[in-house]
Amino acid sequence: MAGTISRIRLENFMCHSSLHIELGEHVNFITGQNGSGKSAILTALCIAFGCRAKNTQRAATIKDFIKTGCSYAAISVDINNQGEDSFKPDVYGNLIKLERRITESSSSTILKDQHGRKVANRKDDLNEIIEHFNIDVENPCVIMSQDKSREFLHSGNDKDKFKFFFKATLLQQVNELLETIRDQLNNADSVVQELEKSIKPVMRELDELREKIKNMEHIEEIAHDIDNLKKKLAWSWVYEVDQQIEEQTVRLQKLKERIPACQERIDRNTVVIDDLKKELTEKEELVRSLGDKTHEVNNMKKSMEDNIAEVVKLKIELEAEHERGTRTLEKMNGRLKQMQAQLRDFQMQHMQFTQAEASQIEEDMQNIQRDIDYLDSNVTRSFSLIVLLTLLNYIQVNILVV
Repeated sequence: MAGTISRIRLENFMCHSSLHIELGEHVNFITGQNGSGKSAILTALCIAFGCRAKNTQRAATIKDFIKTGCSYAAISVDINNQGEDSFKPDVYGNLIKLERRITESSSSTILKDQHGRKVANRKDDLNEIIEHFNIDVENPCVIMSQDKSREFLHSGNDKDKFKFFFKATLLQQVNELLETIRDQLNNADSVVQELEKSIKPVMRELDELREKIKNMEHIEEIAHDIDNLKKKLAWSWVYEVDQQIEEQTVRLQKLKERIPACQERIDRNTVVIDDLKKELTEKEELVRSLGDKTHEVNNMKKSMEDNIAEVVKLKIELEAEHERGTRTLEKMNGRLKQMQAQLRDFQMQHMQFTQAEASQIEEDMQNIQRDIDYLDSNVTRSFSLIVLLTLLNYIQVNILVV
């Protein structure tokens, strides 16, 4: 029977390194354990007949079907082409061989005849065969995958089942095609209406010209009658009738001279339409230019976000330094208070000690004073760190505002 599959060969496709299947003329069953590659055979048929990788719900790109560790994958499908429904039997013979080869960078499809001679390699030729045999791999009634079966069996209401039926019977495709045709008709109707509006003045002038031409034809009939009257009335009215004929001839000539002007106006309207098309092209280029500028702005935004991230990192480091300085300052303040208490004790003792001990106390006071100066310098440094942290916070806020 024409359109049935007789042989499938897979090489480095998904889990199959090399697979060769001969199919019977009627119903065929393929059995095996889970993970043995049954669904891979169905997926290979979908890919061979032009299905996109995402629609198989097995991979994101076509190269993902290549078996791990291999550089290519190959699918070969033999289609019977015998009987009254055969497709171009004089070209392909009794068998059509479809070969699909997939690499990391590309994929190709080749159609061969029954003797293995290459016939075509264009996608349109494959689509022609698919349409002839009515092979729609995306139709769940033609190929029902596990996911489609699960979706149909788990649909809980009539609406979901109708969606499945709508897609399976190609009504959805017909509906989308009708909507596309409706949009195209609406666009064409709007263009026709605009053209009619621009042509209406010219059409009115043409109608006037037609009316005048009809009148001129009537005048020619009158002129013929006048010739008959001239013959009957001899030469009595010859001069007057000739004068009228000449006037009408002049008028007719003027009307004929106006015809090129009307044609010129029609041509000008055609030029206006061409100018509008050119303006549309320029606007499309402007849109592309705006898209490029938007890309540049996004890059600037990313750069500013990176700068903000660096400032935040520096802020965290300064906050840690500030915390350490604060703890050090608290310790120094405690030390300062102890030293001040010691200084007061020394001053009290100074009044009680003798003159000989006064010099030693003076030296101790100087040492304490130096410690106080050192603590004071550390306090000043901690204050500078606080000021710098406040400045960084201010800069970060300004950057975020920008």
